[in-house]
Amino acid sequence: MRMVKYPRMSKRKICCFMMACMLVVSSVFLSACGKKEKTVSQTLFALDTFVTVTIRGQEAQEAFDQASKVLQELEETLSRTKEGSEIDSLNHSSEEAPVALSQGTYTVLQSALSWSEKTGGVFDPTIGPVMDVWGFGSDAKRVPDEEEIQTALEHVSYTKIHLLSDSRAYVEPDTIVDLGGVAKGYIADVLMSTILEYKVSRVILDLGGNVCAFDASKELVIGVISPSDLSLLAAKVNVSSKKKDEVVSVITSGAYERYIEVDGVHYGHIMDTKTGKPVETDLLSATVLTHDGKEGDILSTVLFALGSEKAVELAKKENIACILIGQDGTMWVNEDWKESVHAEAGWTIRYF
Repeated sequence: MRMVKYPRMSKRKICCFMMACMLVVSSVFLSACGKKEKTVSQTLFALDTFVTVTIRGQEAQEAFDQASKVLQELEETLSRTKEGSEIDSLNHSSEEAPVALSQGTYTVLQSALSWSEKTGGVFDPTIGPVMDVWGFGSDAKRVPDEEEIQTALEHVSYTKIHLLSDSRAYVEPDTIVDLGGVAKGYIADVLMSTILEYKVSRVILDLGGNVCAFDASKELVIGVISPSDLSLLAAKVNVSSKKKDEVVSVITSGAYERYIEVDGVHYGHIMDTKTGKPVETDLLSATVLTHDGKEGDILSTVLFALGSEKAVELAKKENIACILIGQDGTMWVNEDWKESVHAEAGWTIRYF
Protein backbone atom coordinates (compact mmCIF):
# COMPACT_ATOMS: atom_id res chain seq x y z
CA MET A 1 0.00 0.00 0.00
CA ARG A 2 1.32 3.45 -0.90
CA MET A 3 0.92 6.26 1.53
CA VAL A 4 -0.53 9.41 -0.01
CA LYS A 5 0.40 12.65 1.73
CA TYR A 6 -1.36 15.91 1.12
CA PRO A 7 0.31 19.25 1.83
CA ARG A 8 -0.84 20.88 5.06
CA MET A 9 -0.65 24.59 5.63
CA SER A 10 -2.02 26.92 8.27
CA LYS A 11 -5.17 28.90 7.51
CA ARG A 12 -3.02 32.03 7.41
CA LYS A 13 -0.71 30.54 4.78
CA ILE A 14 -3.61 29.14 2.80
CA CYS A 15 -5.22 32.56 2.65
CA CYS A 16 -1.99 34.40 1.89
CA PHE A 17 0.04 32.05 -0.24
CA MET A 18 -1.29 28.66 -1.27
CA MET A 19 -4.02 29.95 -3.55
CA ALA A 20 -2.08 32.96 -4.77
CA CYS A 21 1.01 33.23 -6.90
CA MET A 22 1.57 36.91 -6.32
CA LEU A 23 1.63 39.54 -3.65
CA VAL A 24 0.62 43.10 -4.38
CA VAL A 25 3.13 45.56 -2.95
CA SER A 26 1.77 49.09 -2.75
CA SER A 27 1.88 52.34 -0.84
CA VAL A 28 -0.91 53.69 1.36
CA PHE A 29 -4.04 54.55 -0.61
CA LEU A 30 -4.38 58.32 -1.16
CA SER A 31 -7.11 60.35 -2.80
CA ALA A 32 -5.96 62.09 -5.96
CA CYS A 33 -8.72 64.70 -5.86
CA GLY A 34 -8.76 65.46 -2.13
CA LYS A 35 -12.30 64.18 -1.62
CA LYS A 36 -12.95 61.64 1.05
CA GLU A 37 -12.38 58.10 -0.12
CA LYS A 38 -12.62 54.79 1.69
CA THR A 39 -11.16 51.36 1.22
CA VAL A 40 -13.21 48.18 1.14
CA SER A 41 -11.31 44.90 1.27
CA GLN A 42 -12.78 41.45 1.73
CA THR A 43 -11.81 37.85 1.02
CA LEU A 44 -14.45 35.49 -0.33
CA PHE A 45 -14.33 31.81 -1.24
CA ALA A 46 -15.36 31.28 -4.85
CA LEU A 47 -14.09 29.47 -7.94
CA ASP A 48 -12.58 26.85 -5.62
CA THR A 49 -10.12 29.42 -4.30
CA PHE A 50 -9.84 32.52 -2.14
CA VAL A 51 -10.84 35.74 -3.90
CA THR A 52 -9.68 39.01 -2.35
CA VAL A 53 -11.26 42.23 -3.59
CA THR A 54 -9.74 45.55 -2.52
CA ILE A 55 -11.30 48.79 -3.74
CA ARG A 56 -10.41 52.40 -2.93
CA GLY A 57 -12.72 55.25 -3.92
CA GLN A 58 -15.74 57.38 -3.21
CA GLU A 59 -18.07 54.54 -4.25
CA ALA A 60 -15.96 51.63 -3.03
CA GLN A 61 -18.77 49.91 -1.13
CA GLU A 62 -21.25 50.19 -3.98
CA ALA A 63 -18.65 48.82 -6.40
CA PHE A 64 -17.82 45.94 -4.06
CA ASP A 65 -21.47 44.98 -3.59
CA GLN A 66 -22.08 44.86 -7.33
CA ALA A 67 -18.85 42.96 -8.00
CA SER A 68 -19.87 40.33 -5.42
CA LYS A 69 -23.15 39.77 -7.25
CA VAL A 70 -21.41 39.51 -10.61
CA LEU A 71 -18.86 37.04 -9.19
CA GLN A 72 -21.62 34.75 -7.97
CA GLU A 73 -23.45 34.94 -11.30
CA LEU A 74 -20.33 34.13 -13.29
CA GLU A 75 -19.42 31.18 -11.08
CA GLU A 76 -22.91 29.77 -11.51
CA THR A 77 -22.57 30.22 -15.27
CA LEU A 78 -19.06 28.84 -15.88
CA SER A 79 -18.69 26.07 -13.28
CA ARG A 80 -18.97 22.55 -14.65
CA THR A 81 -19.85 21.16 -11.23
CA LYS A 82 -22.92 23.35 -10.67
CA GLU A 83 -26.02 21.64 -12.03
CA GLY A 84 -27.76 23.80 -14.59
CA SER A 85 -24.77 26.04 -15.34
CA GLU A 86 -24.03 26.79 -18.98
CA ILE A 87 -20.99 24.52 -18.92
CA ASP A 88 -22.95 21.74 -17.22
CA SER A 89 -25.60 22.08 -19.93
CA LEU A 90 -22.91 22.07 -22.62
CA ASN A 91 -21.45 18.85 -21.20
CA HIS A 92 -24.87 17.22 -21.56
CA SER A 93 -25.48 18.53 -25.09
CA SER A 94 -25.32 16.71 -28.41
CA GLU A 95 -25.28 17.49 -32.11
CA GLU A 96 -29.03 16.91 -32.16
CA ALA A 97 -29.55 19.13 -29.11
CA PRO A 98 -27.02 21.99 -28.96
CA VAL A 99 -27.30 24.53 -26.15
CA ALA A 100 -27.59 28.31 -26.30
CA LEU A 101 -24.72 30.11 -24.58
CA SER A 102 -24.40 33.65 -23.30
CA GLN A 103 -22.07 35.87 -25.28
CA GLY A 104 -19.52 35.79 -22.47
CA THR A 105 -19.33 31.99 -22.28
CA TYR A 106 -19.22 31.74 -26.06
CA THR A 107 -16.33 34.23 -26.20
CA VAL A 108 -14.38 32.35 -23.52
CA LEU A 109 -14.77 29.11 -25.46
CA GLN A 110 -13.66 30.81 -28.67
CA SER A 111 -10.48 32.03 -27.00
CA ALA A 112 -9.84 28.63 -25.40
CA LEU A 113 -10.24 26.80 -28.70
CA SER A 114 -8.12 29.34 -30.57
CA TRP A 115 -5.17 28.84 -28.21
CA SER A 116 -5.74 25.09 -28.14
CA GLU A 117 -5.25 25.06 -31.90
CA LYS A 118 -2.27 27.45 -31.82
CA THR A 119 -0.49 25.32 -29.21
CA GLY A 120 -1.33 21.96 -30.75
CA GLY A 121 -3.45 21.00 -27.77
CA VAL A 122 -0.96 21.92 -25.03
CA PHE A 123 -3.94 23.80 -23.63
CA ASP A 124 -7.14 21.80 -23.88
CA PRO A 125 -10.45 22.69 -22.16
CA THR A 126 -11.60 19.05 -22.43
CA ILE A 127 -8.97 17.84 -19.94
CA GLY A 128 -11.78 17.24 -17.42
CA PRO A 129 -11.76 13.40 -17.58
CA VAL A 130 -8.04 13.32 -16.77
CA MET A 131 -8.43 15.74 -13.87
CA ASP A 132 -11.22 13.53 -12.56
CA VAL A 133 -9.19 10.30 -12.48
CA TRP A 134 -6.46 12.10 -10.56
CA GLY A 135 -9.10 13.42 -8.18
CA PHE A 136 -8.34 17.12 -8.59
CA GLY A 137 -11.41 19.12 -7.69
CA SER A 138 -12.46 16.51 -5.12
CA ASP A 139 -11.26 15.11 -1.81
CA ALA A 140 -10.25 11.80 -3.43
CA LYS A 141 -6.89 12.80 -4.90
CA ARG A 142 -4.82 9.79 -5.96
CA VAL A 143 -2.41 8.47 -8.59
CA PRO A 144 -4.45 6.52 -11.19
CA ASP A 145 -3.10 3.50 -13.04
CA GLU A 146 -2.15 3.63 -16.71
CA GLU A 147 -5.36 1.99 -17.90
CA GLU A 148 -7.48 4.64 -16.17
CA ILE A 149 -5.37 7.40 -17.68
CA GLN A 150 -5.60 6.01 -21.21
CA THR A 151 -9.37 5.58 -20.90
CA ALA A 152 -9.70 9.20 -19.80
CA LEU A 153 -7.47 10.42 -22.64
CA GLU A 154 -9.83 8.90 -25.20
CA HIS A 155 -12.26 11.70 -24.38
CA VAL A 156 -9.73 14.54 -24.41
CA SER A 157 -9.57 16.67 -27.55
CA TYR A 158 -10.57 20.28 -28.08
CA THR A 159 -11.85 19.23 -31.52
CA LYS A 160 -14.76 17.55 -29.72
CA ILE A 161 -16.21 21.00 -28.90
CA HIS A 162 -18.31 22.47 -31.69
CA LEU A 163 -19.26 26.16 -31.72
CA LEU A 164 -22.13 27.12 -34.02
CA SER A 165 -22.51 30.54 -35.60
CA ASP A 166 -25.62 31.45 -33.59
CA SER A 167 -23.90 31.27 -30.15
CA ARG A 168 -24.99 27.69 -29.66
CA ALA A 169 -22.61 24.80 -29.09
CA TYR A 170 -22.43 21.07 -28.48
CA VAL A 171 -19.87 18.46 -27.53
CA GLU A 172 -19.28 14.93 -28.69
CA PRO A 173 -20.31 12.03 -26.38
CA ASP A 174 -18.43 11.72 -23.05
CA THR A 175 -16.65 15.04 -23.54
CA ILE A 176 -16.20 17.12 -20.38
CA VAL A 177 -15.51 20.82 -20.83
CA ASP A 178 -13.65 22.35 -17.89
CA LEU A 179 -12.83 26.05 -18.10
CA GLY A 180 -10.66 26.03 -14.98
CA GLY A 181 -7.66 27.15 -17.04
CA VAL A 182 -9.32 30.30 -18.36
CA ALA A 183 -12.34 31.19 -16.23
CA LYS A 184 -10.54 33.11 -13.47
CA GLY A 185 -8.82 35.40 -15.94
CA TYR A 186 -12.08 36.12 -17.73
CA ILE A 187 -13.97 36.67 -14.48
CA ALA A 188 -11.31 39.09 -13.25
CA ASP A 189 -11.73 41.09 -16.47
CA VAL A 190 -15.50 41.28 -16.00
CA LEU A 191 -15.25 42.18 -12.33
CA MET A 192 -12.77 44.96 -13.06
CA SER A 193 -14.99 46.33 -15.83
CA THR A 194 -17.94 46.30 -13.42
CA ILE A 195 -16.03 48.05 -10.63
CA LEU A 196 -14.66 50.77 -12.91
CA GLU A 197 -18.20 51.91 -13.64
CA TYR A 198 -18.10 53.46 -10.15
CA LYS A 199 -15.99 56.30 -8.71
CA VAL A 200 -12.89 54.39 -7.65
CA SER A 201 -9.18 55.22 -7.73
CA ARG A 202 -7.55 51.87 -7.07
CA VAL A 203 -8.68 48.26 -7.47
CA ILE A 204 -6.79 45.06 -6.72
CA LEU A 205 -8.41 41.70 -7.46
CA ASP A 206 -6.61 38.54 -6.38
CA LEU A 207 -8.28 35.39 -7.65
CA GLY A 208 -5.93 32.75 -6.34
CA GLY A 209 -2.88 33.48 -8.46
CA ASN A 210 -4.61 35.84 -10.86
CA VAL A 211 -4.01 39.47 -9.91
CA CYS A 212 -5.88 42.15 -11.82
CA ALA A 213 -5.11 45.74 -10.81
CA PHE A 214 -5.88 49.37 -11.60
CA ASP A 215 -4.40 52.52 -10.10
CA ALA A 216 -5.50 55.97 -11.23
CA SER A 217 -2.72 57.97 -9.61
CA LYS A 218 0.03 56.12 -7.75
CA GLU A 219 2.71 53.80 -9.04
CA LEU A 220 1.67 50.17 -8.78
CA VAL A 221 4.27 47.51 -8.01
CA ILE A 222 3.31 43.84 -8.09
CA GLY A 223 5.48 41.20 -6.48
CA VAL A 224 5.84 37.72 -7.94
CA ILE A 225 6.09 35.14 -5.17
CA SER A 226 9.03 32.75 -5.13
CA PRO A 227 7.83 29.24 -6.07
CA SER A 228 10.54 27.72 -3.87
CA ASP A 229 9.60 29.74 -0.78
CA LEU A 230 6.09 31.19 -0.68
CA SER A 231 7.06 33.59 2.09
CA LEU A 232 9.46 35.43 -0.25
CA LEU A 233 9.29 37.35 -3.49
CA ALA A 234 11.18 36.32 -6.61
CA ALA A 235 10.67 39.60 -8.45
CA LYS A 236 8.96 42.98 -8.34
CA VAL A 237 7.23 44.43 -11.38
CA ASN A 238 6.66 48.16 -11.77
CA VAL A 239 3.48 47.91 -13.79
CA SER A 240 2.67 51.63 -13.90
CA SER A 241 5.96 52.45 -15.62
CA LYS A 242 4.82 50.43 -18.61
CA LYS A 243 1.08 51.10 -18.81
CA LYS A 244 0.08 53.99 -16.59
CA ASP A 245 -3.58 54.26 -15.55
CA GLU A 246 -4.51 51.04 -17.34
CA VAL A 247 -5.84 47.72 -16.07
CA VAL A 248 -3.20 45.01 -15.96
CA SER A 249 -3.44 41.33 -15.08
CA VAL A 250 -0.48 39.44 -13.67
CA ILE A 251 -1.21 35.72 -13.79
CA THR A 252 1.00 32.89 -12.58
CA SER A 253 0.87 29.13 -13.07
CA GLY A 254 3.02 26.57 -11.30
CA ALA A 255 2.95 23.02 -9.96
CA TYR A 256 3.39 24.21 -6.38
CA GLU A 257 -0.14 25.64 -6.29
CA ARG A 258 -2.10 22.39 -6.24
CA TYR A 259 -0.53 18.97 -5.98
CA ILE A 260 -0.53 15.61 -4.27
CA GLU A 261 2.45 13.79 -2.82
CA VAL A 262 2.93 10.04 -3.14
CA ASP A 263 6.01 8.24 -1.81
CA GLY A 264 7.83 11.56 -1.64
CA VAL A 265 6.95 12.53 -5.24
CA HIS A 266 4.96 15.69 -6.00
CA TYR A 267 2.32 15.48 -8.72
CA GLY A 268 1.12 18.90 -9.91
CA HIS A 269 -2.34 19.66 -11.25
CA ILE A 270 -1.24 20.97 -14.67
CA MET A 271 -1.59 17.98 -16.96
CA ASP A 272 0.17 16.95 -20.15
CA THR A 273 -2.70 16.53 -22.57
CA LYS A 274 -0.80 13.84 -24.45
CA THR A 275 0.23 11.60 -21.54
CA GLY A 276 -2.54 12.34 -19.06
CA LYS A 277 0.10 12.91 -16.38
CA PRO A 278 1.51 16.06 -14.76
CA VAL A 279 3.69 18.01 -17.18
CA GLU A 280 7.43 17.56 -17.01
CA THR A 281 9.03 20.99 -17.15
CA ASP A 282 12.17 22.77 -16.04
CA LEU A 283 10.09 25.74 -14.87
CA LEU A 284 8.86 26.39 -11.35
CA SER A 285 6.36 28.99 -12.52
CA ALA A 286 5.30 31.10 -15.48
CA THR A 287 3.85 34.59 -15.06
CA VAL A 288 2.10 36.53 -17.81
CA LEU A 289 1.55 40.30 -17.79
CA THR A 290 -1.41 41.30 -19.93
CA HIS A 291 -4.51 43.42 -20.43
CA ASP A 292 -6.55 40.37 -21.43
CA GLY A 293 -7.07 38.18 -18.36
CA LYS A 294 -8.65 35.24 -20.11
CA GLU A 295 -5.75 34.92 -22.54
CA GLY A 296 -3.24 35.49 -19.76
CA ASP A 297 -4.80 32.65 -17.78
CA ILE A 298 -4.41 30.30 -20.73
CA LEU A 299 -0.89 31.44 -21.62
CA SER A 300 0.56 31.13 -18.13
CA THR A 301 -0.49 27.47 -18.18
CA VAL A 302 0.87 26.94 -21.69
CA LEU A 303 4.24 28.56 -20.99
CA PHE A 304 4.70 26.55 -17.81
CA ALA A 305 3.86 23.31 -19.59
CA LEU A 306 6.21 23.99 -22.52
CA GLY A 307 9.35 24.46 -20.44
CA SER A 308 11.83 27.32 -20.74
CA GLU A 309 13.15 26.80 -24.28
CA LYS A 310 9.80 26.40 -26.04
CA ALA A 311 8.14 28.96 -23.76
CA VAL A 312 10.67 31.61 -24.78
CA GLU A 313 10.10 30.72 -28.46
CA LEU A 314 6.32 31.11 -28.09
CA ALA A 315 6.67 34.34 -26.09
CA LYS A 316 8.83 35.82 -28.84
CA LYS A 317 6.49 34.66 -31.61
CA GLU A 318 3.27 35.84 -29.95
CA ASN A 319 4.77 38.88 -28.16
CA ILE A 320 3.79 37.57 -24.72
CA ALA A 321 5.08 39.63 -21.78
CA CYS A 322 6.17 37.08 -19.20
CA ILE A 323 8.44 36.09 -16.34
CA LEU A 324 9.61 32.48 -16.44
CA ILE A 325 11.22 31.11 -13.29
CA GLY A 326 13.45 28.07 -13.75
CA GLN A 327 14.43 25.32 -11.35
CA ASP A 328 18.09 26.35 -11.75
CA GLY A 329 17.49 29.86 -10.38
CA THR A 330 17.23 31.50 -13.80
CA MET A 331 14.49 34.02 -14.55
CA TRP A 332 13.64 34.70 -18.20
CA VAL A 333 12.12 38.13 -18.92
CA ASN A 334 11.20 39.99 -22.12
CA GLU A 335 13.83 42.55 -23.16
CA ASP A 336 11.25 45.37 -23.31
CA TRP A 337 10.41 44.78 -19.62
CA LYS A 338 14.06 45.16 -18.63
CA GLU A 339 13.50 48.43 -16.74
CA SER A 340 10.32 47.24 -15.03
CA VAL A 341 11.17 43.78 -13.67
CA HIS A 342 13.62 43.55 -10.79
CA ALA A 343 14.77 40.16 -9.51
CA GLU A 344 15.21 39.57 -5.80
CA ALA A 345 18.41 38.09 -4.35
CA GLY A 346 19.12 34.54 -5.46
CA TRP A 347 17.62 34.84 -8.94
CA THR A 348 19.51 35.55 -12.16
CA ILE A 349 17.66 37.33 -14.99
CA ARG A 350 18.16 36.43 -18.63
CA TYR A 351 16.47 38.71 -21.16
CA PHE A 352 15.14 37.58 -24.50
